[in-house]
Amino acid sequence: MTQGLDIFILSADLAGSLGMIVVSLLCILTAVRISKREPDNCMYGYLVWFFAALFAFSISRSIGHILKHILIFSGHVDLWRVISPMSGSVNTATFIAISSITLFFHSMRKIMARTVRDRERIKKISRELLNLNQNTEAIVSERTRAELALNVAHEIRNPVTVIGGIANRLLKNSMSQEEQHKWLQTIVKQAERLNAIVKKFETLKGELTWAFQRVELTGLVDDAVEVIQQEAREKGVKITVRHQAREVFVDANDYLLKLSLLHCIRNAIEASKPGTEIVVTTEREDVGAVIRIEDHGCGIPEVLMKDIFTPFFGTKEQSSGLGLSVVKQIIDEHGGTIEIHSVEGQGTTVEIFLPSKLGTKKTWASGKAKP
Repeated sequence: MTQGLDIFILSADLAGSLGMIVVSLLCILTAVRISKREPDNCMYGYLVWFFAALFAFSISRSIGHILKHILIFSGHVDLWRVISPMSGSVNTATFIAISSITLFFHSMRKIMARTVRDRERIKKISRELLNLNQNTEAIVSERTRAELALNVAHEIRNPVTVIGGIANRLLKNSMSQEEQHKWLQTIVKQAERLNAIVKKFETLKGELTWAFQRVELTGLVDDAVEVIQQEAREKGVKITVRHQAREVFVDANDYLLKLSLLHCIRNAIEASKPGTEIVVTTEREDVGAVIRIEDHGCGIPEVLMKDIFTPFFGTKEQSSGLGLSVVKQIIDEHGGTIEIHSVEGQGTTVEIFLPSKLGTKKTWASGKAKP
């Protein structure tokens, strides 16, 4: 009876040990498979280590129990008494490892949760700074437009008033030829003053001095897309970047060129519906490069296309209308060209050509670049 009970206990112990090994092995294999699918998930990494320690414990415990039964049945009880503390030490060390892993993960989870909160806070601050920057740009544009209008009005009002007054006097009064000649000279003088004002505005562009340097275009495009990516995500719009060449170098002012790209991409985002895609492509040409921004948004009515680069002309409410005109001026200063092709209701494509070196131009009609 006692021998049968011992055999039953031995069988149950061996079956339990084997079952524990199999279950822990399946757990660790499953954890490893899941961890490979999502390597950045710390929870799955913790489970891999936890089940690895559990598997080691099941092996240690099973070997200890099997060895115990073998030594007892073979009459080597004294030898088992010597080995037993070592087997228990291994099991204890395994439990300590499991506890350490759990405590470590608990601490890391707190740190990671704090990191996630800090990252969200940084994103929020970045969005607020971006909105503040946009509002500042709008305020500066509106103020510049107002100051420009006041200055132009002030400069032109005086000569126009003088010319108008003299013209009325000539029409109403009978004057001698000498008096008429005197007044006509005054009109000519005031007209020359108006012409000087116009020349002042024409030479204003030539007074700008921008620093140009060799710029790697694909990296600049990637940076611009990364800056504005959050705006696209918030609207549910996907931005895809396709580089036809790994490295494309042009002479450019990287800051001004990036501002131009940001404005064009932002226009595409605002025109796009959630779920649509914006494709930004860079292509190398013989004497330069092309940046193409394509969207499938609302498009621009054909009647508005002829004025799209006109200063103070805007297609959006609460817009100064200076955006695309400034973009065109920047591209012109780079010796490049910008064209916009749009079909109302289908989308818009912006094509920007930039020469690899200043002084190179491109004929879009033929599609060939020429020096």
